[in-house]
Amino acid sequence: MQKALRLERPSRMPCGDHAMVEYRPDVYHLGDRGPLPPPGKIGRTKDGKRMVTRDGGVWPTDARENYRDHNDVLDVDLNRFKVEEVGEPMLSVMERLLKERSEKAYPVPMHYGTLITRATIEFGWEPFLMAIALDPERFGKILDRFGEASLAVAEGWAQTDGTEVIVIHDDIAATRGLFIHPEFSRRYVLPWYDRIFSTIHKAGRKVLFISDGNYSEILDDLLELRPDGLYVESSSMKPGDFMRRAGRDKLFLIKTNSLTIDFGKPEDIYKELAALRDLHQDFPGMMIYRGGGNPRPGNAEAFENYFRELLVYD
Repeated sequence: MQKALRLERPSRMPCGDHAMVEYRPDVYHLGDRGPLPPPGKIGRTKDGKRMVTRDGGVWPTDARENYRDHNDVLDVDLNRFKVEEVGEPMLSVMERLLKERSEKAYPVPMHYGTLITRATIEFGWEPFLMAIALDPERFGKILDRFGEASLAVAEGWAQTDGTEVIVIHDDIAATRGLFIHPEFSRRYVLPWYDRIFSTIHKAGRKVLFISDGNYSEILDDLLELRPDGLYVESSSMKPGDFMRRAGRDKLFLIKTNSLTIDFGKPEDIYKELAALRDLHQDFPGMMIYRGGGNPRPGNAEAFENYFRELLVYD
């Protein structure tokens, strides 16, 4: 992992060597999801506050009660969203979390509900999307509040000893592309990313930005903010095309194609991993993890075998 962070090609491609560490996932993520439901079924988180699906879908159980339509979103009292103080209580928790996770894997602090993702979790999809479409300026003020909260968490992680790279997660796209107009993002979203990235960089840490889906339409704008790393969801974007646009000086976290592992054949898996091996010759800062939530029988084993054959070099 450390070689990858230094953009030095290691003796094997990192695959699942890292573990995300989250501060207050009950606020900024999904809480404790507990056992995931079977494919195609809906489950609840342990605290009962959110519904979840195996493939990553999530929504608050009380969203329909609290936010019946866009007006309820736009009229929300911003004081209900706390901006935490960066101080000893926060930093001591972060230090403990990082130490605990480092005992089993390479720890990577991640802030999940940065701006857009937190809005989807708090408000539910339909009220959120209607609010952002009908009154973007008022909704921008809500994002400002989320931005202040996210900046505080990022600053806390940046001050925590042992932190080398911090993941800033915000889903701004789906498989077919951005689901928010890029001009809205340029005005209300990217300036907060800039502040967050700059705060992390000032502390000497690296930033890896994660969004699911195909966010290539706004890649050039993101690159101006100087992230050290970017996420590639292979079921939404072709890794090679995206990485060549981003540049060899970037760290890349690549999720292998979920469609291949869940529905493809072993030869498809071989072809995908062979292509990643070729890319690794030119992009030393690559690391991957296996996509898919319900592998076709034999495909998980095929992935492991082909990984050892193709991506372990020594």
